[in-house]
Amino acid sequence: MPSLLPPSMVDHRYFDNTNFFGVRREKSMAYRIVVDPKKIVKPISRHIYGHFTEHLGRCIYGGIYEEGSPLSDERGFRKDVLEAVKRIKVPNLRWPGGNFASNYHWEDGIGPKDQRPVRFDLAWQQEEPNRFGTDEFIEYCREIGAEPYICINMGTGTLDEALHWLEYCNGKGNTYYAQLRRKYGHSEPYNVKFWGIGNEMWGEWQIGHMTADEYARAAKEYTKWMKVFDPTIKAIAVGCDDPIWNLKVLQEAGDVIDYISYHFYTGSDDYYETVSTVYLLKERLIGVKKLIDTVEVARKRGVKIALDEWNVWYRVSDNKLEEPYDLKDGIFACGVLVLLQKMSDIVPLANLAQLVNALGAIHTEKDGLILTPVYKAFELIVNHSGEKLVKTHVESETYSVEGVMFINKMPFSVENVPFLDAAASVSEDGKKLVIAVVNYRKEDALKVPIRVEGLGQKKATVYTLTGPDVNARNTMENPNVVDITSETITVDTEFEHTFKPFSCSVIEIELE
Repeated sequence: MPSLLPPSMVDHRYFDNTNFFGVRREKSMAYRIVVDPKKIVKPISRHIYGHFTEHLGRCIYGGIYEEGSPLSDERGFRKDVLEAVKRIKVPNLRWPGGNFASNYHWEDGIGPKDQRPVRFDLAWQQEEPNRFGTDEFIEYCREIGAEPYICINMGTGTLDEALHWLEYCNGKGNTYYAQLRRKYGHSEPYNVKFWGIGNEMWGEWQIGHMTADEYARAAKEYTKWMKVFDPTIKAIAVGCDDPIWNLKVLQEAGDVIDYISYHFYTGSDDYYETVSTVYLLKERLIGVKKLIDTVEVARKRGVKIALDEWNVWYRVSDNKLEEPYDLKDGIFACGVLVLLQKMSDIVPLANLAQLVNALGAIHTEKDGLILTPVYKAFELIVNHSGEKLVKTHVESETYSVEGVMFINKMPFSVENVPFLDAAASVSEDGKKLVIAVVNYRKEDALKVPIRVEGLGQKKATVYTLTGPDVNARNTMENPNVVDITSETITVDTEFEHTFKPFSCSVIEIELE
């Protein structure tokens, strides 16, 4: 449980916001939100809403792809999953892993399906039938409107293999692999923009595990020659919690890479321990950004952070990893998405791990699916957000938490965690204002004064994600226990709104 601290004026963006709007308050209100829709701070990268699919458990087979199922189309794509995925407008999709990538040979997954070899996957100790490969992945991305993000094999793979994969996907000329793609029915290049230069190569569990020096040299070599073939690609190098690793990668490869990755898994049976780690993540991302700024070649190039794996994961440890998400996990996800809206200039690319079944936002059964609270967080925020962040000031009481991370068993502490957080954005045309508000308080609703500069009286719609308690889950029998509700309210330049406990709400206001 948190220890309560005295009320404080807290601005929860990563940059300073002292004397917001030039006003110095002598007396602090416990909770308050101030928004100026005319003051654009920065664009919000749409790629912060990305997702991840790996050949792990039932993520691919039995998840997005299930040949022979009455719920699948002629391509093998689960139609109910497709419909749900389209609803959250996935901007980019990472594939094929994850750990799986470090033992995946892409040529096993192209050509006639009945001629593709079955392989043993060392990462997850299961047979890989290779019936879902590069062409199927690209077709899936095109179907859902997502940019493909491919992670190459730097474990058992080679630079040649990576270059050939890039040529197969993006080749425009008469070279062998470009012609091979055409032979298999795909005349136009796929123009895959995002390429992951390996996955978690720092981890001893990773096939082909490397030291920082080894990886840094390899990452530069792979990226350099891949960009000779296609200078337009964006390369995501492997980063981690170890600043020494990150520093060596940035020093060696910072002049050619575009992103350095960071992975974050969290979760606990304790509500506050889980949701507070939104702000532990914030601290760690700021730490990576500060490190980038110390390396001249990386700073000059403008290297960004890719949070290309993040989620709650603490209950299960088998090879299926079908984590049963509840409302507190969905509130954590809302908090991360609000955080990323504020930080998307330094973290413009992110991927929830994962999309279906294995740590999945969506859970499938043979006769249907469950949309978890984590999915609902994306449904709320993605569909009710603007493209431009506007100046927002938040005042909130705070608390502190000490806990232990599930994955590495490392203790953590995070202080000055807000009970209330918010981000406001406007649509591209400036005609709609959206205020996303997270009330992390487990015990109480919060009646919050809100000021919107220059607004005047208008009607607004409030969409709220919540449920009966923090451990509420959706099931096949009761699919909408945790769900999004809506109501119409009247707002003005100054108004108050009561936010339910353990909830995320979005207030949409038509400005014109």
